Amino acid sequence: MNLAGCYGNALLPTPNVDRLAAHGTVFDQFWMHSIHLEPNLKAILQGIQPDGWLVASDSPHAIRMLRQREGLDRLEVSPSLQEVSFERLLTESLECWLEQRQKTPFLWIHSKGLHGTWDAPYEFRKLMCDSQDPDPPLDQVPPELILTTDFDPDLLFGYACGAGAQSICIDQGLGLILQALEEFGISENCWISMAGILGFPLGEHRRVGLSDRSKGFADRNYPIADAYSERLHTPWITRPAQQMDLGVRISQLHQPSDLGRWIEKITQAGGRFDSDEPSPLGQLAWATGVDEIALCTERWSARFDTSGNPEGQISLSDERLGEVYCFPEDRWQQNEIANRVPEVQLILRQIASLLLDAPPSVDPHSSEIETLLSDLQSYRR
Repeated sequence: MNLAGCYGNALLPTPNVDRLAAHGTVFDQFWMHSIHLEPNLKAILQGIQPDGWLVASDSPHAIRMLRQREGLDRLEVSPSLQEVSFERLLTESLECWLEQRQKTPFLWIHSKGLHGTWDAPYEFRKLMCDSQDPDPPLDQVPPELILTTDFDPDLLFGYACGAGAQSICIDQGLGLILQALEEFGISENCWISMAGILGFPLGEHRRVGLSDRSKGFADRNYPIADAYSERLHTPWITRPAQQMDLGVRISQLHQPSDLGRWIEKITQAGGRFDSDEPSPLGQLAWATGVDEIALCTERWSARFDTSGNPEGQISLSDERLGEVYCFPEDRWQQNEIANRVPEVQLILRQIASLLLDAPPSVDPHSSEIETLLSDLQSYRR
């Protein structure tokens, strides 16, 4: 999330992502439905009609899901002797799409991104380093660990350098796409949207990488949680075919289901869509993890542990109070204040319970939740 200039990064060059943002719409509060890929990808797929789409991916998890969706044209870029590079995925996707774009005018490229091999040139990792900093590690496998209380900050900085290097490659890949569209003379006819489906934790809450509670705890007294902003809050930027002279930013909460509906409206309306159109759930975003649920409202964010019974019913755990943070000021959820705002914690807990109790077929944005969200507005921070 924080690896692009338009989202606050001042260390790494991401000129192509920033150019997209400068002439399009930046959705500042794009929150995932889950800490895992599948629910987020499924939410987008449910929002679009498959006819006219070419979907390309190098992710085995995504490919398995895409094979279950009838009507989609797929390009499965599989690894050979070496891991598929991001550039190869983009090149093959563009070549295939340009050959058949009369049949499939819409192209969706799903990349593993930071979850794939960290194969960026090593000199990109050095861009974040001062002369006094140790050299970043050479590892190409994304890290997966839990930080101990006495962790080495230089080691964590090295992982951040690796992630930053990959973000530069992603930016260059976007530049490749923009250049190709201009060279073929079709840039002014193409909408471009770039979105993340999962963030990559870098130790903000002791987790580095994309493991979860099912892989075990660091210790029994402090089970590591994962439903935090570094994993759930991702970029979403859209540039219309007719570029804006000056880009805009949307601060309303959105989730992958909104992205699916947005894509469908663009494709069905001949490339016309009002980016200010409100999200049906614009006052609330929520996500699930392994034995946990996270909420984000216009003024607060929260995380609660959950537990299940033999019948499969999920409810809030009574063992821990829960966590509450000011939003959006405490963007990285570092200052937990549940004991200072017990009334707010209680309302957020009630909302979480209602969301867990709602059957999948029922719209969770009920009048009862609306009332509780309205009540939250009366509490000062």
